[in-house]
Amino acid sequence: MNKYPLLVALFLVFSIYAHGATIFVTPSGAGIMDGTSWVNAYPGESLQIAIDAAGVNDEVWVATGTYYTTTTTDRTIAFSMRNAVAIYGGFTGTEVQLSERDLTNGLTSILSGEIGAAGIADNSYKVVYNQDLDTTAILDGFIIELGNDDRTPSNSGNGLGGGLYNHGYNPGGFCHPVVRNCLFRGNTASWGAGAFNNGYNGGNTLPTYINCVFTQNHALIEAGGMDSYGVGGTASPTVINTIFYENTSATNVGAMYAWGGSGGNCLPVLINCAFINNSATNGYGGAFIADNLDQGASTSLGTCIVILQNCIVWNNTATGDGPQFYVRGTGAEVVATYSDINLTGQNAPSVISGAGTGNIDTDPMFEDIALGAGPDGIWMTADDGLQLQNTSLCIDAGDNNGIFVTDLLSNNRIVNSTVDMGSYEYMNPIGGIDDKLLNLNVELFPNPTNGILNVSLSNLKMDDFAISLMDVNGRLVLGDEIKAATEEFEYQIDMSQFEQGVYFVSVRSRRGEVIKRFVRL
Repeated sequence: MNKYPLLVALFLVFSIYAHGATIFVTPSGAGIMDGTSWVNAYPGESLQIAIDAAGVNDEVWVATGTYYTTTTTDRTIAFSMRNAVAIYGGFTGTEVQLSERDLTNGLTSILSGEIGAAGIADNSYKVVYNQDLDTTAILDGFIIELGNDDRTPSNSGNGLGGGLYNHGYNPGGFCHPVVRNCLFRGNTASWGAGAFNNGYNGGNTLPTYINCVFTQNHALIEAGGMDSYGVGGTASPTVINTIFYENTSATNVGAMYAWGGSGGNCLPVLINCAFINNSATNGYGGAFIADNLDQGASTSLGTCIVILQNCIVWNNTATGDGPQFYVRGTGAEVVATYSDINLTGQNAPSVISGAGTGNIDTDPMFEDIALGAGPDGIWMTADDGLQLQNTSLCIDAGDNNGIFVTDLLSNNRIVNSTVDMGSYEYMNPIGGIDDKLLNLNVELFPNPTNGILNVSLSNLKMDDFAISLMDVNGRLVLGDEIKAATEEFEYQIDMSQFEQGVYFVSVRSRRGEVIKRFVRL
């Protein structure tokens, strides 16, 4: 049985999606402005018109620029996605194939709530408002910024989700869009400033977020980054290769609220995500909360389980309990495997449930934790600060089950045989080649080790080969030439004679080289 059936369903949706017509939009428009080509593109103020005009399996291509929810001062107007329509941003305005779109220099198409006077006070309540959507509704390649839903919060949507709001409220309500390659920044709301998934009172919202960043969003009450509201209903997002960085709340829960009380369900699944530098400025739960208390806060009749796999939760802060995360209600749980979570100051019940297989609690060794977007200040580019240094124990330490095919930078999700923790896959600077390319199998065990390291090789093709041991700087510390007499070979290295640290084993034959990383404890 597949561990993540939703992921399989999503891959099927992506693979069978039939491309219909393409509708083109640029900030100023062009030609006769009917959207039939770049030279006749819709103008920016007609972006929603272009989306509404799209038919089944059509795509809307949006060029670099800023697109505002409205040219008026009506704060209730927002963009809306549509079923069977894919909305893509980040084009220069000359592309003829989607594959020609290049996001490697950062996202350049902006959906903005900045209307009226400068400053957020009169901005759009929501930048994107969604309702009655299935997984054929796709938003890909945008910055979503400066929504400000500062209204008094209500279950039906007021004050919920300044950046993106998924309305699956009430019996029969549903909202399951796919949001990829998007940056949520500078949004404000009472709850869930970056995004809000509303499945309250018999509703159902199962959105998917892939390769996204939530940064510097602020909740006037709780949940600066994302809120999933499954009280009396279902709100269970799937979140992959996504970063929550420097989100804040005025009270509790800096980044992500998960609530499944009153007989409802909130079961968010997070794979290869990172919660870094988020803050609850006057309460509990620096990064996130798992909550199954009912609305009256006296009983726990719902289900809330936050599921983390290959994630990093580090350097979040709260003025109250749970600097990294908080658990509220009887039976609410945080289940984490193959993740790096700082458990200092985490007291029961705000602890990991279950065996915690593969978890570690050690500095992830980011390139620059203080500059998440890197020196260029642009997220999703090659200098992003939350990439791993070569000494990180998060490298090759994850679980391959259910992962996405690429990382946040669209690099291969697995460089060696095992996925890394976090949103970025470490690219080996020494120049090793993935063993799958050579069809040469190399396994190291145990890893980490403080004694004998076993090197298991198979599919050698009877080649002569060299085994080398290199330190973290790529310096050769041990080498051996081997004449292969069989297609399988076992080799041992006594690591007790070497200092603690990160090392690399290189296996080189006439067909190429495989480099594997391990840790000497």
